[in-house]
Amino acid sequence: MTIHCPECGSERVHQSRIRPGERTAANLFQLPYRCRDCKARFWGRNASAYLVALASGGFILFMGSVLWFAFIHDEPGSIKLSSGTEPTARPEAPSSNSLLSSAIARVDEINTQTINEEKTLIPDANNPLYYTTSLFLDKAVKGSADAQYQLGLLYLTGKGTLQDFSEAAKWLILAAEQNHSLAQYELGLLYQVGQGVELNMEKSYIWFNIAAAAGVEQAILARDKAMRALSTAQLKTAQKDARDWLENKLRLNQKAIQK
Repeated sequence: MTIHCPECGSERVHQSRIRPGERTAANLFQLPYRCRDCKARFWGRNASAYLVALASGGFILFMGSVLWFAFIHDEPGSIKLSSGTEPTARPEAPSSNSLLSSAIARVDEINTQTINEEKTLIPDANNPLYYTTSLFLDKAVKGSADAQYQLGLLYLTGKGTLQDFSEAAKWLILAAEQNHSLAQYELGLLYQVGQGVELNMEKSYIWFNIAAAAGVEQAILARDKAMRALSTAQLKTAQKDARDWLENKLRLNQKAIQK
């Protein structure tokens, strides 16, 4: 590319040195030149800089495409197809969620004695993989708080059934309302993280407080943690609601005994 002097139009120009402080963003792609005829100094286009910038941009775009393609194919939740089969989503590792991890440990401790063994066949009572919702559903529908609690845990962890947080919350609420202390603790966890229910730290504190009053040790620490997330006004309201719930439950129990 031929450079012409803007003053006299001469092609007899040579590149000049860049003086300190001359390089700015505005002349990033230009070079200084000096005319041999009229001695004028001027800035002209630097073709090499444009080529370098174009090559660098192309390389960055290429690498970005490669990384994006690799990320899409290695993403944990991606779906792979196998010949003659339906697409299967890779399940989430339970250990990535502390709530599910602790709940799974409690599922493994489910007491099969709550099941009517005369009507239900259990392939292997020591293997939690054989637990299914059908083992507890009948008793849960009939009002068994323990069956409702255990059914809620199965839905929470997805053991023996499809994982369904909303369904888990439904059964845990029924059990908690019947004063099942472990279900109350689980419900507090759900409200704390917003799984299956809307996140609500006041309700989380209420259920932790009620479970702690029943002697659930882990609920005490959880209650204190939830307390720190509440304002003074919210804490007073939550404490009152917990007391009212316990007092009302006590009155109902006394009436049931008198009958």
